[in-house]
Amino acid sequence: MWENRSKLIFISCMLIAGVMFAQMGMYIMHALAGWQIRYNVIQLCHTMIRSLGMLWVGYILNAIVFSTFALSIWIAARQLYLSRRFYRKLMSWRSDSLTHDLNQRYSGGQYSIAVVQCSKPMAFAMGLIKPQIVLSTGLVDMLDRRELEAVIHHETYHRNHYDPLKTFLISLCASVMWYIPILKSFHQNYKIVREVLADNYAISKTGDSVHLGSALLKLLKGNSPVQMPFSHVSFSDTSINFRIRQLLDPQTELPLKWPFTPAMISVQVLFALCTMFVLVMN
Repeated sequence: MWENRSKLIFISCMLIAGVMFAQMGMYIMHALAGWQIRYNVIQLCHTMIRSLGMLWVGYILNAIVFSTFALSIWIAARQLYLSRRFYRKLMSWRSDSLTHDLNQRYSGGQYSIAVVQCSKPMAFAMGLIKPQIVLSTGLVDMLDRRELEAVIHHETYHRNHYDPLKTFLISLCASVMWYIPILKSFHQNYKIVREVLADNYAISKTGDSVHLGSALLKLLKGNSPVQMPFSHVSFSDTSINFRIRQLLDPQTELPLKWPFTPAMISVQVLFALCTMFVLVMN
């Protein structure tokens, strides 16, 4: 069930955003290079707006299209820069002995886990292309062996499924396409679903939810999540109450919330574009 929800959310978001990006890209090439594309919705909308004498609306449309592309490039470039910069810092803080020990114990010596010298307990997966699990010495010292194992399995699920990249893509679409508010709901719900799936994976590996739950409670007690300026998937900063309820009673159905207003606004935006397309074509 949770896996199907995850796929539905991700595919829906990528489909909506992909169509919009493709249409905007064709429109930009028309505006800058003079490409004549017959079935570009945005180009046809712009033509219709000009024919109605509403030139100021056309300027707004152009601003939205070009700013969406520019903002996407800026956010993606900034993300890559911050990720590389922080990764270099992590390597300078790395505890070689603990890193070697945990990789030998849990990842077959593949060095997918990095332990860094930091007193604050942290556990997250980072990296868009080659995800890596990052743990702090504060976390290793705070948890017992079974709890640490549960956390590592949780983050291993995120790493194996490229969740940092997928979460970043949905976050990018939601932030640059603010005029389609359902994408923000997709982003929020997707993070919840991925955390539940990672929890379920850890439970299947450890045999019960006791150690995962106790690790989560230890991280929450007196410790606020560490905010990172780059895309990552953290063990303890997403949907804590939701996850605790799921851990206490895995059979309880916890339906995701789909805000009615954002959905209706998004439908109206897409419907308006399709209506303009049909009117111009006729």
